[in-house]
Amino acid sequence: MIRSFFHAFAFRDYRWLWLLTTLTNSASWTFTLVVTWQAYALTHSSSWSGAVMFATLIPNIVGAPIAGVLADVMDRRILLVAACGIEIVITVLLSVLSRFHLETPAVLVILSLLFGLASSGLSVMLSSLVPSVVPQETLFNALSLQAVAQRGTEFVGPALASPLLILFGPGMAYLLATFFYAFAGTLVFFLANVHIESLTDGDLRRLTIFAPFLDGFIYVRKNPTIGLMVSLVGFHCALTMAYMGMLPQFVKTSLHGSTAFYGLVVSAIGLGSIFGTLLLAGVKGVRLRGGLYWVTAVISGASLTLFALSKTPVLAMLAIILVGASQAIFMTLSLGYIQHMSVKQMTGRVTSLYLVLAGGFMSLANLGYGTLSNVIAPEWIMRSTGVLFMLIVGIYGLFSAQFRTVSRFGTFLSHDNDMQSVRG
Repeated sequence: MIRSFFHAFAFRDYRWLWLLTTLTNSASWTFTLVVTWQAYALTHSSSWSGAVMFATLIPNIVGAPIAGVLADVMDRRILLVAACGIEIVITVLLSVLSRFHLETPAVLVILSLLFGLASSGLSVMLSSLVPSVVPQETLFNALSLQAVAQRGTEFVGPALASPLLILFGPGMAYLLATFFYAFAGTLVFFLANVHIESLTDGDLRRLTIFAPFLDGFIYVRKNPTIGLMVSLVGFHCALTMAYMGMLPQFVKTSLHGSTAFYGLVVSAIGLGSIFGTLLLAGVKGVRLRGGLYWVTAVISGASLTLFALSKTPVLAMLAIILVGASQAIFMTLSLGYIQHMSVKQMTGRVTSLYLVLAGGFMSLANLGYGTLSNVIAPEWIMRSTGVLFMLIVGIYGLFSAQFRTVSRFGTFLSHDNDMQSVRG
């Protein structure tokens, strides 16, 4: 039973990939915890904490397509080292600025933008490597364990960074992120170079920034089930996952929490993610996966609404753990289905499209909600968006045959995976 949970770890390259994902995502969540709280502490406005989240996520619109193209044609180890190097420079600079009290809200936004550009590249490259290092029949188990590293580090990073933030200030907490990135950069070359499918002369001539990304978009259009899942991910990210910009204000004003409690709330999201993804890693039944897909979609909206209704720290912690668990399972299953249905040479570009929509919608929503929370209390925004997403899931269930097929049977309606269909 235990071996079935960790089957993907039997593959050497996957073990290194998992460790790299753990380190880089721990660093990313450390950065998120510190920069959002720092922006709110400097300005006492959710507009600025929303703005830094927007700056962190919006580069997915540009960075993810570029990284998707490069990930399909270059040695991904070089790209990973370069991205880690950029993140090291940014976190060291923020640490120095914080130490000498030279940081301003505008500086935080600018450096968050650069941080997000490198981070979007890391996300695409690490995610697109998974199908290349494990067999197809192990893909869902590998992605579930990968999600433990991606989402579970929401617990590890903030849990380690919070004491540093409280005791020594943001400068020392940023250096923790620096350490994670430096460690990850040294481990990259333990990962074997993954063979990339050969591209034709016509493919090479089309390798501009946007042409291959357009190929990914056309490919998704020609595969309606992939398109369905990508669109639902967009709604999910915009309506249930874009609360980080409002979270410092909600913790302080609605829950009357301190900096330490804010760190606990962010860590609890990751703790829920660990529970959810470990549960998913042990799921072998195809039908059960399909059931979890729609159930966790509904719970994502319901749990966020419950969190927004919370008036006590205990209820808030229980609700946010459920938020983390349901969102981790839904996002992992979505990526798994999308990659399972994509041909290998399109994986990077389809993954980048997925991340563009996820990060793009989440960044815009964070900015909008952060600004809106100056007028409307954050709890009312979260209640409304949680309920709205549940209604959207219901609409998909009523009007989409593909959604009903996946939800009931865990399988797909027929689709064309022929690469030539992309080329027309």
